Amino acid sequence: MSASIDLDATLFSGQTFAWSKQDGVYQAVVGRQLVCFTEKTFDPLLAQNGALRRYFDMDWEYGRAESYLSSLDPHLARAIQAYKGLHILNQDPWEVLMGFLLSQNNNIKRIRGMYELLSKHFGTHVEGPWYAFPRPEQLMNVSEQDLRQLGMGFRAPYLLDAIQNHALLQAIPDLGDEEAYRALQTIRGVGPKVALCILAFAFHRQQAFPLDTWMLKVMKTRYPGRDASYFTPYAALAQQYLFHFERTQGGRL
Repeated sequence: MSASIDLDATLFSGQTFAWSKQDGVYQAVVGRQLVCFTEKTFDPLLAQNGALRRYFDMDWEYGRAESYLSSLDPHLARAIQAYKGLHILNQDPWEVLMGFLLSQNNNIKRIRGMYELLSKHFGTHVEGPWYAFPRPEQLMNVSEQDLRQLGMGFRAPYLLDAIQNHALLQAIPDLGDEEAYRALQTIRGVGPKVALCILAFAFHRQQAFPLDTWMLKVMKTRYPGRDASYFTPYAALAQQYLFHFERTQGGRL
């Protein structure tokens, strides 16, 4: 494995729903191409592919960020030690928006299943059983009934509104954090948590600090009276470490 990234923690910590791992092989469609690698072939693959290097965020200051966050308190230091090398991916904003609309009142396994269903029914075939997640233009004629028949449930109208308003995502890079946060919430179904997930996982906004039930528990028990500003300037990375540690290890001492 690359010394600078924990692949399992990065790909299966809830920030993406595109990846699978079977018999040591990681696979996903990224940018309409099937990407396959093992821990041994990961570094050689990145050496050949600058787009994947950016996708895995290999050139950001993770060493500095992890050192700083570890100095803040013992609990965060333990989380970082457990999953050192967790990266925040540079994902396609459209896929992040749709993925986190699907995530509401859902678990990661089921979200992945719904993500795959949308890809197979409306996306572009890549190879074998693999399909790219559909672009907005491929979904323009999809109805709420179509989505409900695929099991999208109450999320169907949210997905439709996102399809109709997808162009909003193009403006986000030019907006400040607060303005971007408000703009994203004009899409139906995008509340505070989903907006912050999009800012963190699609736009690498480090002050984005999503609070779901796991993180509300962490903040109540470990950081009473504190908010995202405590982790400045690396709040998004701190959140992902704390979330993954709590979800996988129960935040044990």
